Amino acid sequence: MMNLLNLFRQPRFLKNLSPQELLYRMEKYPKPVIVDVRTAIEFKKGHIKGARHFPLGSESKAAQKIIPITPVILICKTGHRSQAAAHTLQQNGFTDHYQLEGGMDRWRKEKLPVEK
Repeated sequence: MMNLLNLFRQPRFLKNLSPQELLYRMEKYPKPVIVDVRTAIEFKKGHIKGARHFPLGSESKAAQKIIPITPVILICKTGHRSQAAAHTLQQNGFTDHYQLEGGMDRWRKEKLPVEK
């Protein structure tokens, strides 16, 4: 139930990144971990290179596989599901996490590369 409520509000601790800012961070050290919280079908249709797929609801699994001090970029279709996922990461000790502003819809609109 908490994740459902979290879909409608952006956490204060979650920072937005534009697609261009994400591209810059992908080339910078330390590289962020990109976590795509969309469904398996959405992920297979195209995702950002190097993204790890953890559908919404499995953020706890992601939290177990990523060191909490690692920068994490959350990706979904438009930005709502990544907000819900951010709450779980925060509860698991993550402090440096972001969401892709506008999600994959904006990424594609700006004609940025995707993998299948």
